[in-house]
Amino acid sequence: MRALYFAIMAALWPTHALRAVLGGSGSAIMHEPAIVDAVLKLARKPAKECLLCYLGTATYDLAANREKQVSGFRSRGVAVEALDVARMPPTPGAVEALLARADIVLVSGGNTLFAVDRWKRFGLDEELRKAAQRGCVLTGGSAGAICWFDAGHSDSADPESYTEAMVVSTGASTQGASAGSDAKPWEYIRCGGLGVLPGLCCPHHDRTQSNGVLRAVDFDGMLRRHNGETGVCIDHFAALVVDGADYSILSLEGKPGTALDGRDAPDFTGAGTPWVWLKRVEGDAVVATRLEPRGRLADALTPATAIVEDPRV
Repeated sequence: MRALYFAIMAALWPTHALRAVLGGSGSAIMHEPAIVDAVLKLARKPAKECLLCYLGTATYDLAANREKQVSGFRSRGVAVEALDVARMPPTPGAVEALLARADIVLVSGGNTLFAVDRWKRFGLDEELRKAAQRGCVLTGGSAGAICWFDAGHSDSADPESYTEAMVVSTGASTQGASAGSDAKPWEYIRCGGLGVLPGLCCPHHDRTQSNGVLRAVDFDGMLRRHNGETGVCIDHFAALVVDGADYSILSLEGKPGTALDGRDAPDFTGAGTPWVWLKRVEGDAVVATRLEPRGRLADALTPATAIVEDPRV
């Protein structure tokens, strides 16, 4: 089966229909004007004629999370319809009907593992791939970016992302928390995605969460365990924009990041600009490559040579 997967990916990659804006964070950037502009540009029609399907499974379809992420689109006149499947099965035919009409699919941040598992249970995974293949614009940050790749560096083991914390106790997100003596004992995991894009995605690349571990540092260890894959590392305030066979990097102005002029390695002092980095294992080392501002997608992202599932999942 794995050999068949790699053969199919090599034959189909890249697809000229693919359009996406994938951010390093979800609620922190999806309402930003630059992100909204990039998504609407890819939609190639007036905003008031666009329909956005919001998929908030990863945050258990909570209304507050939805409104924060779609507010920038609503303000432009984009119609928004939510596809709620986190706490009840979808109505037969509803998924296919909405995704067939949608110009944009926005996936929330949150618990990637819960969301992808839920989608597979109800067949949304196949419908989302069909939407991607027909040119529907894919967007989201954090879990909303991870889900479109083969897999990602996920905080789904953080108890603050569990149902009990977010729904029952309305717990707050821990994204961007600082290291300290109150660091919590949970670990990042490799969480599988939908495989629309090849790569192991690391969102919040420049951030430390409530476990006190910088994601970039932990990701290097993960990549060593999964060295058949290429790491796609997106800073908190950056986004990877895909337009068919081409990509570009969206770096939000005035925000901190890891790219410093004249440096070919990420800098974590916060003095740089938000960026996207590729990481690969070469020998015993993890090598980071600073992506050019724009280029050919196939030159940046290549199908995995081997995929090893994370036993902790």
